[in-house]
Amino acid sequence: MEEIRSLLTVYVTDDEPPIGLSGEAVLSAARLARRRHLLTGAVAVAVVVLALGLAVVVLPQRGGAANEPCPTASETRAALVDRLSCVVGRAVRSLLPPDALVTRLTIPGETPPADPFRLVADPAGDAPRDALFHMGVRVTDARGSGSVYVLMVPSPHSGGPPCDEPDEILCRTEPTSQGLLWLSTLRSGDLLTHRVALATPDAVVQFWSTDSGVLERAGVSLPVQRPEPTLTLEQVRQLALTPGLGF
Repeated sequence: MEEIRSLLTVYVTDDEPPIGLSGEAVLSAARLARRRHLLTGAVAVAVVVLALGLAVVVLPQRGGAANEPCPTASETRAALVDRLSCVVGRAVRSLLPPDALVTRLTIPGETPPADPFRLVADPAGDAPRDALFHMGVRVTDARGSGSVYVLMVPSPHSGGPPCDEPDEILCRTEPTSQGLLWLSTLRSGDLLTHRVALATPDAVVQFWSTDSGVLERAGVSLPVQRPEPTLTLEQVRQLALTPGLGF
């Protein structure tokens, strides 16, 4: 799990949540760590062709199964993933047009799950909550394609970033009953990102949304595929404050 630990050491300290992580950095480090854990001693295979695995689904109609309560169990990691995935999926879907298409963003070689909102839990220990929980989806609607990401790190942190990132055009903090929020909007070239991190007593929860439906890649200019990010900053804030995301 050294890749995950190294990633979090850079962005998660006693004084700040991981507000600077990119989608590619999270997905790549976590998958690499998981593969090494499952395939101990195996020889790494170089990826020649960069591919984007997509699992396209039509959002279900409001009502029916969509209105059934999410699971409440958290005794095992699988149960925790079931609960958190349901809560995240319901929260994101509630903010999207009924006819939007959701597409799972994956790294090369990964098979996307049937539910594009199903979180990946990359273990850092044996306890159910001792893992990096994350996922990213593409959302396509009448205005084009954009993305929504989530990253949850069950570790207590009380501080925040200094609000001076180079691409930052807005950054502010906001105290809430659930914890302290950091809200920011960043522009890198033509790419616009709305990002919100919530530091609670037992975890850091981060959501962000962009105006590109391509997996984020550090140092690479992504194509803008819609006039604005899929979700507004206020909607991303709403996701971060979603009830039921606790560990």
